[in-house]
Amino acid sequence: MNDSRYDVTVVGAGFAGLATAFHLSAADSPSIVVLEQREVPGAHASGRNAGMVLQSVPSPPLRRVVAASVRAYRERREEIGFEPVGSLLLGSDSTLEAVRDPELVASSWRSPREVKDRIPLLENHRFPRALETPSDGVMDVGRLLEHYRVGAQERGVELRLRTEVVRIESIPAGFRLQTSRGLVETGVLVNAAGAWAAPLGAEAGGRDLSLRPFKRHLFVLDGISLPSGSPFVWNLDEEFYVRNESGGVLASICDEDLSSNLAETVEPEMNLALAEKLGPLLQGVDRARIRTVWACHRTKAPDGLFVVGWDPVQEGLFWVAGLGGHGMGASWEIGRLAADALLAPSTAGDGPFDPARFP
Repeated sequence: MNDSRYDVTVVGAGFAGLATAFHLSAADSPSIVVLEQREVPGAHASGRNAGMVLQSVPSPPLRRVVAASVRAYRERREEIGFEPVGSLLLGSDSTLEAVRDPELVASSWRSPREVKDRIPLLENHRFPRALETPSDGVMDVGRLLEHYRVGAQERGVELRLRTEVVRIESIPAGFRLQTSRGLVETGVLVNAAGAWAAPLGAEAGGRDLSLRPFKRHLFVLDGISLPSGSPFVWNLDEEFYVRNESGGVLASICDEDLSSNLAETVEPEMNLALAEKLGPLLQGVDRARIRTVWACHRTKAPDGLFVVGWDPVQEGLFWVAGLGGHGMGASWEIGRLAADALLAPSTAGDGPFDPARFP
């Protein structure tokens, strides 16, 4: 492959990278290439998430970004596969009040009896209260990724798959990347590498933002179900969630262990952990069969907020990372915010996601 130069190089073709390229290419933008080490976009965390769009999260900045994304998703629901089935969050009054934002997102209180009448799976489960948010929903993850990819490529973005970044060198006009398929020179390097963002940022000379990958497991269970069209259910205190999934139930016990490596292997003890936790809580789980199980990595900054903006020490390095399990739900607005900042001078900002917030 011939060596080539681009104005902007995005590393990572998951939600962070593709949404950024999608929005950036909609402007009167420079040349853009997206580099992805795998054979398909979104092969890692982006393509392995639970597909649930949840607006009622504890952090107000994250809440605003997801809510803005939901407005865009609802306008495009047919083309991207968004189903606003709603959500039911279970927990104590204090837990639910901490995530409720009635001025931003419409929601209603529900009693345990109301919830159990609608979702018999919860009949044996004790919880104090529920918060229903009708505008939350379930996303076809593949269709949303494809929407970003197609839109970006139609506007001239080049996508290079099976292209691993081997080495990064800072040069006067930006960066020189040695990849598995030749050299790429670029004026701006966008680090959207997900679980690989920390080592990539270090290789590029950026500040250590203490990004850490955490492993989570998801299961599809047969033999139990929720009524058709049911909201997804998430108990914030007990830390588990379930939703409909092709005749069965997708479930997670919200495990979050710091990853010792980035292999997406399934930890065998998680089957027992699932049974021990959900057995007493959900009716019939003891008779359910595991259809499939997989693992993915959720990469987080120490404060749990996204990292979106210019690196404070390395000129030309831009971060779209640390999305920590909210990448799909927030991707529309994160891509828009990243594109706006990329079109601005490379100076540190002062927003809640600014990389310069870390010492």
